[in-house]
Formats: sequence, structure tokens, C-alpha cells
Amino acid sequence: MKNKLANIFIFLLLGNQFIYSQNFAKEFGKATQLNFEDKQYAAYQNAEAVVIFDLGKSYFVRDQNSYDVVYERTTRIKILSDAGAKWAEIEIPYYHEGSVWEKVTKIEAYSYNYDNGLKINKLETSNVYEEKINDKWSVKKFVVPQVKAGSVVDYRYSIISEYKFNLRDWEFQWRIPVQYSEYEVQMISFYEYTWLLQGTNKFTEQSSYVDSGLKEQFAGVEFNPNVHKFIIKDVQAFESEELISSINDYIIKLDFQLSRINYPTGGSLEIITTWDNMIKDYLKEEKFGKYINKAEKLSTKLIDIEEFVNKTDREKLDFTIDYLKKNFNWNGINSEFASKSPSDFVKDKHGNSADINLFAVGMLNMLGINAKPVLLSTRGHGKIKYDYPFTHFFNYVILMVPVDGGFVLSDATEVFALNDRIPARCINDKGLIVSKENNGWVGLECLFPSEIKTEISYNLANNDTIFAQVTKTATEYDALDFRNKYGSNIEEIRKILESKSIVLEESSIVVENQLDKTKPYVLSFNQILENQVAGDKIYLSPFLNESISNNPLKQKVRTYAIDLTYPKKRTFITTLKIPEGYQVEYVPANQKFNNILFGFDFSTQTDGDQITVKFEHQLKKTVYPPTDFTNIKYFFEEIVKKSGEKIVLSKVKN
Repeated sequence: MKNKLANIFIFLLLGNQFIYSQNFAKEFGKATQLNFEDKQYAAYQNAEAVVIFDLGKSYFVRDQNSYDVVYERTTRIKILSDAGAKWAEIEIPYYHEGSVWEKVTKIEAYSYNYDNGLKINKLETSNVYEEKINDKWSVKKFVVPQVKAGSVVDYRYSIISEYKFNLRDWEFQWRIPVQYSEYEVQMISFYEYTWLLQGTNKFTEQSSYVDSGLKEQFAGVEFNPNVHKFIIKDVQAFESEELISSINDYIIKLDFQLSRINYPTGGSLEIITTWDNMIKDYLKEEKFGKYINKAEKLSTKLIDIEEFVNKTDREKLDFTIDYLKKNFNWNGINSEFASKSPSDFVKDKHGNSADINLFAVGMLNMLGINAKPVLLSTRGHGKIKYDYPFTHFFNYVILMVPVDGGFVLSDATEVFALNDRIPARCINDKGLIVSKENNGWVGLECLFPSEIKTEISYNLANNDTIFAQVTKTATEYDALDFRNKYGSNIEEIRKILESKSIVLEESSIVVENQLDKTKPYVLSFNQILENQVAGDKIYLSPFLNESISNNPLKQKVRTYAIDLTYPKKRTFITTLKIPEGYQVEYVPANQKFNNILFGFDFSTQTDGDQITVKFEHQLKKTVYPPTDFTNIKYFFEEIVKKSGEKIVLSKVKN
């Protein structure tokens, strides 16, 4: 293991690698006419903006009897279109936990516009705002002034941090092109780090050297910092594409974690060892393993264990999860560590995801069920890299419960979720079982489909107006999404529907099964449409705007997986009665194909004066490899094409 980690930090020594960064750094706060010449950006005609240079630097500074880490960033962006002005809206996240803090300093920003001479606009410090994200993260926000198409934007800042466990990661790739990106890290002998490069297997330039001109002394030890530089040039934009787990899984970036502390007095402490040792540390942790033990003892005061002597494991699970959902509120914060003691959690009646789910583990253990916590990374946080035991891969904990000869995964934060389901945000590859025995990895994937069935009944009796009765029935994760999105508040549902340009018939909204999680969620309403009459013909879209109208996959090629979160099935059934005096001129042709990847079945049937159109399509897997991209893109293209076809009715000629 030690040799493997040591091999990670091998660097190639290159010459003449510092010229670019030195010149770029000197350019900050200055702009020349060259920065505004169109020919310089001809290669980026389709981009909203382009990063001219992005320079990062992390180094250690003495602070009494320890060291802090200073992170500096200097960035210049050329705005190429009005839409690109959003790249002048800057956010700087920083961390704070207990006595560990970070501080953002030296914020400076300018915009430059060239219009009969150079115009310079400086950011005023009074226009820098602070916002708390959660109990550990805050963000500094500012907007560089007077930015428009053609502007050049400069900004820089520093972050002083006591948090040495993770050096700042560095993203070489943005959602816009990057001409030059460099990250410099100055290491000192007391802290050793491992790093992981994602999204590519090489740098444009990479170097390592000892800074002989910067000698330092600490606790009687003399040393010179080791400087490591990583440069990548001409990085393509990461194109925004739907159906991915997280951009963090694919973007080109460097990820650092502390691997060893070397003490000035001799000896060292291994920070990264093995997954097994990490699990042991979690079980000893006050806000994890010890929290579970305290929750188990405290649970005896909350419920009467004698009432559960003859209960099944399933009944004990349902009681525990329902009890927590009913009596405690999730504050919306994801965490793998509890934020308070079990007694404070019981008193406050709210907490983060770990407060709730670790308490559930303790309560189930008290009831005689050997429940185990499972560490995971939520979808927005990125996937875990299993070869490297980095604790910061994790940001969430759920529970694994033995039931009926198998096991289920559960989570007590989602009130409207079934008790043997985890939230969709947690469906992200695998989770790590934290247990003294039988630890290892468990799959988090969902193998069963969630369905939305949309039934539409047209009424064409009125020549000027069409009435459509719409009923949407959702199951599984789609039902959970509907319960959270729509709920049962009729006024809120009306606002949501009307924001989609749906004209509703008064008092027609009905909701069924909002609180009964075991049944499908049902939403129905009556919609009013203008009659699409052209001459003696009526044109009808069978599925209104309920089916997709654009292919979510727009790239020509794709190098990363298509991730649906869970398998999806969509069913549309439309019926309409042909009005008197009209006949069917055209109905879309039947179309059907089915394979191991997806199913597609479109059919129409005319029976007397009634037309029935049925369209059912299903993606059968959760994750598709890049090799299936062409097939899945074709699948969506056919859905869009078929959904857009219209029924045509024409007047009967005498």
C-alpha cells in the first residue's frame, strides 16, 4: 500500500515551464488592445466565453506552532456573447467546522471594455456578499461590474485555511473552453499528500523541484519547500449533457488528500491506510459509531421494547422509520457525521441526514435487529474511487437492515418515500458498509422501473374550444418526485401547471394518495385548448405537451455513461370521439421495437367514432455505457418524432 501511494507522487522534470504563468500573473489588472481582437478567439465562435488563463497556487505559512494553507487564484475570462456574461458572477465557497476555519481575503476584480479606448471598471468591496450554505459551508459572492459581450474579466482572491486534510482541488476543465490552466502546490516535509488525476491521463506540462531560495525552519528542522506544477493547455469545454450522475465524475481535475504527517520530533502518522482501518476509525468516531451506541441506549427511554417481542423484523423496520419521519425533521443538510449528540437530537426534533439515519441504526439495534450504517456519496457529490481510501469521498449515510432473509436499504429523511427505499439522490453506484464484521461494498442501484402513466380524454364537442381531461399516475421514484413536487395543495399545483402555460378548467384539480405511500400518486385536471382548425381540418397533438419534445442527448459522441438514476417507463393513452360531421384523414402509423436496452410501442386504433392512441416506451437499465450512446440517442429521437405527429380530422363532404 505504501509503495502504491509513494508511486502516485512521481513527477517529470521539465524546463522552461514557468514563463507562461509568470507572464499571465503580471497581466492581472492590465489589458491591451490584443485582448479584444476577434481573431484571437476565432476557434471559440460557438462558446459563450473562454478562460484565457486560470492560475492556482497552494502553499503553507507559519502560524505560531503550526501551519496554515494559503490558496490563491487568478483568472481572466473573455466574454464572447451576452449569454456569457454569467461567467462574471463569481462564487467562492469556504469551509468552517468547530474550531477549524477558512477565511476568504484579497478579493479583487475588474472588467475591461474597449470602445474608443480602454474602459476599466473595478469591483467595490461593498458589493461582495456572504451566504451560508449549511453548517459547514459558506460562500462569498460578487458580480464583476459592467460586463457584456466583448468584455475581458479579471478576478483574484486568497483563502487562508486551517484545514490541511484536503488541499484545494483544481479543475482544469470548465463548461467553457480554457486556454491555459496551471496549479502550483508548494509542499513542506511535515505533510505528505496523494493526488488523483481525473478525466485525462497526462498533463501538457508537469514538473517538480526544490525551491533552494526559500529555506524554512520549524521546531529545529530546516527544509526547503518542494514545488510541484501541473499545466494543461487548450482544454475543451465540458459540454452540458443531461443524464449524468455528476459533472464531478468526469471533469478534468486534480484531487488531493493528506496521506501522512511527519512529526518534527521524529515518527509519522499514516492518514491513509486501508478501507478496513478507515471503518475502524468511523466506529470509534464520536459523531458516528459512538453516536449509534448512545442512540441505542437512549431509544429504551423513547419506546417500550416489550411491545415488540412478537413483531417481525419488517414491522420493527416500519415502526422505526415511521417514528423518525413523524417525530423528527431533516434540515436538508447531507452529512456522514452527526451534528449533535443523540440527546440534543431528541430534544431539538431536527437534524442532518446522519443525525436521523444513525439514530435509526441505534434504535433498530435496540429492537434486536443488526442494522448497519452505509457510507455513500450522493449523486451531486460524485462517485467514489474504490482504489483509494479517501474519507472525503463520502458525504452521506443510510442504513442496511436484515429483513425476510435478505436485506433492504433505508433512509428516514424522505417522508414520502417507502421505508425500504433510499432517496434518488443516494442512488450512486456503491456504498461502504461500516461494521466490525461483514464490512464491504453494497450496490445502491435500483433495478425496478418507475412509471408515469398519462391518460388524456379529448372532448371536441365545442367548435371553438377543446377540453382535455388529463390524469397522471406515478409509481415508485416518480411517485416520490410527484409527492414532493406537487403535493396535495391545490393552489400550489395550479401555479405549477399554469407556469407551463396550461389553461385549467376551474376547480378541476384532484389529487389522490398523497399520504398513502403504498399506492400510486394520482393527479388529474381538465385542460382547455384552442381548437386548431385550418380550413375544414382539425389538427390534434395526441399527448398535448406531456411527452418530451427535445432529445436530451445532443452530442455527436459521448465518452461517459448515460445515467438515468433509475429505470423509467412512460405510458400515454389518449382517447377522442370524432365529432359529428368529421372523419379521420390521418393517424400516425404504428411503430414497435424491443430489445435488451429499451422498448418502444406506438399504436392507434379506430373503433366506430372513437380513436385510441397508445404510446409506451421504457429504458430498461439504470446506467448505459458510452458504447450504447448511439442507440439511446436514436431511441430518444424516435420518441420526439413520434410524439410530434398529429391526428388530422377533416369535414365530411356532402
